[in-house]
Amino acid sequence: MMNNPSENHYKNIANIYDNLWSYSPDYIKFTTQKIIEYLHLTPTDTLVDIGCGTGIYSKEILNQIQLQQPIICVDPSAEMLEKIPPNSRLNPLEMDGVKFSEKPGIYNKIFLKEAIHYIEEKFLLFQNLWQRLTPGGIFLLLLLPPTIEYPLFAKALELYEKKQPHYQELINLLQKVGFIVDFDMREYPLELPKNQYFEMVENRYMFLLSEFNDTELAAGLKEMEEKYQNNSVLKFSDRMVFITATKPEHI
Repeated sequence: MMNNPSENHYKNIANIYDNLWSYSPDYIKFTTQKIIEYLHLTPTDTLVDIGCGTGIYSKEILNQIQLQQPIICVDPSAEMLEKIPPNSRLNPLEMDGVKFSEKPGIYNKIFLKEAIHYIEEKFLLFQNLWQRLTPGGIFLLLLLPPTIEYPLFAKALELYEKKQPHYQELINLLQKVGFIVDFDMREYPLELPKNQYFEMVENRYMFLLSEFNDTELAAGLKEMEEKYQNNSVLKFSDRMVFITATKPEHI
């Protein structure tokens, strides 16, 4: 279940979330192409986006493939879901992922992007999603790797490594449930103006940054300014882990 601090965080940044996380239209398109690829998405699929936020990726999925059914977009933040345009073929549902997984319903494709670290009851979630999926259905889990190369301050990187679940632990849990699991990692080179990235950090674009108070964040930004004082552009790689969990056709 997602905890209240994360709900407060996303309530605070809902109005600027898309600008904070978009990096660039090409980044969104690239990542969405990979989601479609790993889900083996077809127009007849019934798709669920758990932890959808403002629906950034679901919107782009509909730009790339015409699904016959609306995408079910699940998120505990009403403020985030309000950013989904009405009549957009996205069906917003205000609920956390575990509660949703306990509700009756059958789907054949489900994805969860960069939200698994909020969920404490991971094994329960995976067990429930197994029940929700049709035989041959796919659950795609996307998360960042155990270490990242983002141009953040040292304490932020340390906190990230302390809190980020390791993908191998998640693979083990999914296999324990009965899924057939595949793993891949994709890399996308990013190039952002330093001022833009510093503004993202100042606005706490990553949840872990909300754990630093204003004084601590200001100190972190000062450390970053000293480190990158000769850079007008920041170049780094965004690496994403794709875990594809397939429910066997014959059980």
